[in-house]
Amino acid sequence: MQLYYKRSLKLALAEKRLWPAGLLAALALSEAWWVVFGWGPEFLGERWRSALAGRLGDAWALVAFAAAAVAAFAVTKALGYMAEMVLVRQVADGEEGPVPDFTAAFSASRGRYLSLAAALLPWDILRTGLIYLPAAGIALWERWDPHLDHVFLYIFATLLWFALLAAAAFLFGVTATLAGRLALLHGQGARAAWGGGWKLLQSQTAGCIAVWLQALAADIAFVVLAWPLSALVPWAVGLAVRSIGPAPLRGLMYLGAYGLFAAALIAGQALVQCYKSSLWTFTYIELARGENHRIS
Repeated sequence: MQLYYKRSLKLALAEKRLWPAGLLAALALSEAWWVVFGWGPEFLGERWRSALAGRLGDAWALVAFAAAAVAAFAVTKALGYMAEMVLVRQVADGEEGPVPDFTAAFSASRGRYLSLAAALLPWDILRTGLIYLPAAGIALWERWDPHLDHVFLYIFATLLWFALLAAAAFLFGVTATLAGRLALLHGQGARAAWGGGWKLLQSQTAGCIAVWLQALAADIAFVVLAWPLSALVPWAVGLAVRSIGPAPLRGLMYLGAYGLFAAALIAGQALVQCYKSSLWTFTYIELARGENHRIS
């Protein structure tokens, strides 16, 4: 199986018609973005809980936290799936002709949006549960071992969780990624798409591992670069404008510089999303040809 990372990177950098959908995917679908800026569905829930804790009591504040977090999860995933739908259609149609723009790709695919969302949602729910599983584990561990006397056992449990998350990310994540393309490009229902995605993964496991690692490397590279810069750049800008006289001017310059930096990170993550979606779409098309599936 061919590896399409060079072709995907070139397409992400050069094809401007992918960028609007990539931008929407970056804002709505990217965990890497949430890691850098500390934002996710739970952030909105925490804000609601803090606002209502003094008015309605802890129990209702907890309900508000859960409701707001679930609502934010639903909205971001809905928008992210729409962006992914457009990106997949743009890359797939670009295989046989010009890459359509956002509007044309959306119009051609909107009838299969629910099938795509149904194929992708189970993995996103499972992934969210696995990501937040340590929070419950840490709380229980602190009650059982408050002084961390069993530190090696704690490290082993942490490594075991990482291994579980990585295995699930590959097996379920890749299956869902392929299933989403089966649902969108072939009109299959979620159950049939998952069966087809699992079959494709089994048929080319080694190649899928290589593609998965390439997609993962793009997210890791973004976080490694953006996370320290997100702390260093505001600090450096604040230091640079400290000597400027009027406080409003200092604040304006600081906000302007930080806004430009945030815009650069958003643009970078949009390119990452275009690259990953293109990489998996090219990979899927090759796998589908091997199974004699025709894109519709």
